[in-house]
Amino acid sequence: MRVSVRPLLQSVLLVAMAFVPALAASCAHSEKLPSDTFGDNGGGSGSSGGGIISMPSAGNGGGGFVAGPPASSKCSKGACNDFSSSPIMDPKGMPSGNPASLFGPAGSGSTANGPCLVEPADGALYPKNWLRPRVYWKAGSSSQNLFEVRFHADGEMTDLVVYTTNTYWAMDKSIWQTIAWTPPGANGMPAAQDGSLIGAQIKVTVRGISSGGGTPAISNTASIQIAPAIADGALVYWTTSSFATVSNSTTLQGFTVGDEGTTTALTTTQVQQQVRAQPPPPANLQPATFQQVFCIGCHTATPDGKFVSFTSQWPWAVALASIDTTQGAPVVGSPPTWLTPGAASNLSPNINGYYAPPSVNQVMMGIQTFSPAHYQTGDRKLVASLGAAWNQTEAQIMAAQPGSATGVVSQLAWYDLEYTGALPTGTAYTPWSSGMLTSPLPVATPCTSLSGGCASSTGGGGWGLITRTGDTNSAGGPNWSHNVNGVDAIAYGSTNLGTKDGRMDCELSGSNCTSDIYIVPYNMGAGGTAVPLPGAAKSDQNEYYPAWSPDDELVAFNRVPGGTSMYNAAAADIYVVAYNGGMGGTEQSLVSNAPVSCTGLMPGTVQNTWPKWAPNPVNPTTMKPVPQKDSAGNTYYWITFSSIRSPQAPTDPGNANKRKQQLYVAGIVVGKDGTITSYAPIYLWNQDYTVNNLIPAWGEFSIPPGQVPPPAPTAL
Repeated sequence: MRVSVRPLLQSVLLVAMAFVPALAASCAHSEKLPSDTFGDNGGGSGSSGGGIISMPSAGNGGGGFVAGPPASSKCSKGACNDFSSSPIMDPKGMPSGNPASLFGPAGSGSTANGPCLVEPADGALYPKNWLRPRVYWKAGSSSQNLFEVRFHADGEMTDLVVYTTNTYWAMDKSIWQTIAWTPPGANGMPAAQDGSLIGAQIKVTVRGISSGGGTPAISNTASIQIAPAIADGALVYWTTSSFATVSNSTTLQGFTVGDEGTTTALTTTQVQQQVRAQPPPPANLQPATFQQVFCIGCHTATPDGKFVSFTSQWPWAVALASIDTTQGAPVVGSPPTWLTPGAASNLSPNINGYYAPPSVNQVMMGIQTFSPAHYQTGDRKLVASLGAAWNQTEAQIMAAQPGSATGVVSQLAWYDLEYTGALPTGTAYTPWSSGMLTSPLPVATPCTSLSGGCASSTGGGGWGLITRTGDTNSAGGPNWSHNVNGVDAIAYGSTNLGTKDGRMDCELSGSNCTSDIYIVPYNMGAGGTAVPLPGAAKSDQNEYYPAWSPDDELVAFNRVPGGTSMYNAAAADIYVVAYNGGMGGTEQSLVSNAPVSCTGLMPGTVQNTWPKWAPNPVNPTTMKPVPQKDSAGNTYYWITFSSIRSPQAPTDPGNANKRKQQLYVAGIVVGKDGTITSYAPIYLWNQDYTVNNLIPAWGEFSIPPGQVPPPAPTAL
């Protein structure tokens, strides 16, 4: 997120945040949670996230490797007896009498006014180590107050049947581990054990009826599948409680895969590094000297999962802070020991004469990114966008006028985080002075040169611009590859006007905004020829927020119709395209873009945005990440994103069509022939749906167990 703190507007958050997935060594944990986390028949939770995987062995899925074709399971033609032959009576929604007699034979009833099955989504692919699935629905009529949940798999002797008066139910953890995956050490198992229904089609339905009798009504059917692959690591994401977000309400929350709750990973009061930026309101009219961080904005994970890098308050200086809780690690919130004073000062570029033009309002830093290939002693680099192509003066803000182009070409810049040279010199820029309520902000002198006319390092060393030969547009939203198979490049949005306050944003610039995904080699900071990525650079579409898959084979990105803003766009959808050595290919719109139809939400209106990939598990012998492949040659990936589709999330008081952002995960499988298949999304029911949850980093983080359970679901 990006926070804008202005006079009379100092509590309004201008949303724009980035998060980059990390790839590093494992720090998994296994802890218990209190039972009944949201009032179901639960039984607690433990982390079954991967980390360092065990190699394949007979009868063992290997915690990340598989030994059989993805469409098969251990159960066929009723061979398994994993589901109880007796119905489960939900203790948290206990029905009276004999509900089975009211519903009659399985599948009987009317499809008219049937419940709307919201979770799971039809076509969802679950990682085998995911938290137990939740079923969540809306009653088809006000008279429906008794429900039957049914799980059917052809390989099971009986169906799993549940009766409840609630409109939600989560599968018991012991059942889920039996049919999906048992982690090492659970249930007395020394090694991980694949479940009985991996690869099988599992059909979920809900029937509703009045407890007084009548004809049962049948919901839509959701067919789900358990993948022969894990989702590794932990997610750390940005959250805030309000639509009109005050700048000091931002925190980072997180959980390890398998946790049924969340934990606080970082708060602003824990951050020790000071930044050259404005102080907290109401003192924000003072000069932007070194101050305590009071806003966690655009944030990125370091490749080792130990730190996050983020932009703080206006004018968007960058800070780094530890989120590592392993024994012997630095205190949470402390900066890295290798971050030098010169580097920290370079990350706070609010000095006249340090960058040209001197108005820091135009040279503020934006989204940051790291690569594992350049994150080691002697070569520890950060890449970020630099500059704003669009701006509003103070007078324009107060008059609600759209602003204008700055003439600045936003650039990509590298920063040496171990820089030991002289600190930059200059005078701290004073963003506000007496009487500025009606006076315009300084506007940069127009500059078009890519050779240093827009920004240069002449005032201090330890950083430089990345040359983008062939692209004279601004650059925003960069994402750095992992340098797998020799791919050491940066994907970014090439846009004519779409950078504002460091984010991809042209909502105030009219209808002439363009953006395409470009690729430029890093080349030890020298850059090179920048080229569009075929499939992610359509002239009638705006593409932005690229994200490399952990093996650099795929690039995910956002897309909106051409001529429209990328910022906070309801029409945003997510696409994936093969990198193919820079040749690209035919992009695939993710199945997860479409909301469940019975909710009444339409495709293209639910703001699917900020795609981020799960890391690959780590081979214990080589200690390197390994793609998850099955014996048929299929490769499994997981991608997370945020969306405003959740029907239980609160709506914006000023816009009933806009709900708070929530997190989802979707599977993507690439066949041996290169065919990309995507799957319906999984809602992360362990998150707190009453707040905005956005843009997770997905990596090998060592964070506390997710002990805070989510609120009980609301009745829709």
